[in-house]
Amino acid sequence: MKFKFLKKFESGKKKREVYLALLILTAGNTMGISVVLSEKSGESTQYLERPEYGEGVRQEELEAEAGGETKTIQILVPEKRYTEKETAAYLQGAEDYLDSYFEKKETDWKSICRDLEFPQEIPDSPVQISWDTDKPEILDWEGKLGEITAKSGEDVKIKCRMAFNGQEQVWEKNATVFPKFLTDTEQFQQKVQEEADKNSKNTGDVLYLPQKINGEKITYKKPGDHSGWLLCLLSTVLGLGIFPLIKEKEKQKEADRKQEMKRDYPDIVDRLVLFLRAGLNIRKSMEKLAADYLKMRKNYSIKEKYAYEEIVRTCREMDHGVYEAEAYEMLGRRCALPEYKVLSVLLVQNLKRGNQNLLELLEREAASASEERKRQARIRGEEASTKLLLPMIMQLTVVLIILIVPAFLNFF
Repeated sequence: MKFKFLKKFESGKKKREVYLALLILTAGNTMGISVVLSEKSGESTQYLERPEYGEGVRQEELEAEAGGETKTIQILVPEKRYTEKETAAYLQGAEDYLDSYFEKKETDWKSICRDLEFPQEIPDSPVQISWDTDKPEILDWEGKLGEITAKSGEDVKIKCRMAFNGQEQVWEKNATVFPKFLTDTEQFQQKVQEEADKNSKNTGDVLYLPQKINGEKITYKKPGDHSGWLLCLLSTVLGLGIFPLIKEKEKQKEADRKQEMKRDYPDIVDRLVLFLRAGLNIRKSMEKLAADYLKMRKNYSIKEKYAYEEIVRTCREMDHGVYEAEAYEMLGRRCALPEYKVLSVLLVQNLKRGNQNLLELLEREAASASEERKRQARIRGEEASTKLLLPMIMQLTVVLIILIVPAFLNFF
């Protein structure tokens, strides 16, 4: 039976490989042929679209047929050009946009005391703009205020040059710029900086901070980097995270224990049936199971098996005076699996009622356990196939990319 199962598994694996190979070949060749056909069935054209303004000249490759002969030629396609009327419309639109932009910002040109935000482009327009002022030390081309502005204000002329299609137009505004408005903190910072520069005179290796500002004593300290609090937070998270991790490990360990006991159950029942047929009673059969398991562990250094460890514990309890029926009941409770509870009930009933059909019942239980083992094997096989599905899809994707990308690169 084992060899037949292996042959079926291997044949099924070969079939999947064949199907996957056929799928790759069919998909790849279908796409490749479609690309070849699309290359050969190129549409004829009477014109070429120009690039947008500012994109420069584009080179286009064409196949020209004349006198029954096909030649490959290169055509230079200049960028799009605009009429004088269209150019004037775009420039006027750019000027209107600047007016509305500063109106939305509620800009008061007669009292500028904050940095301005100059737009660097006109949305949905090919017009190119650049900013300039006649007093960059008061207001520069980025809209930032200088630090040497008189308190009475400075008159500054702002210019925005708009260029498009070889034509240029200037948008101008006259503004009055006042010293930059500072918050209390910024004013205090400025005073500290001025006093520190005055005390140090830009010499030496250190900058001496002022001890008093406006008659008030000042103390300074560097802010912490909060690494200690961060370490405390991380340690708290990690410390508290240990508990759910331990709980999850315990759940996984319990699940692995149950799976292992389910796998060992058919072997245990089969061996009990074998010993009963050989003439041993139930207790001797259980002791034989325990002795064989301990001998295997000693001679072959195999790992502990939960089900057999429970049987060893049951035999030791009976050796120490625990009643046989009570020991079997505790075995079923400790294993906490339906299969072992059924086995415990059969063994206890045999002792209490003197059931003469125990061998027949155990044989039925062995047959049922064997069927359950096959079912579990099929489930594990399906789970393994499902886990392999993603790697197979990824391999298929890589193969298709290898086949398709060169074809598309050649096509375009």
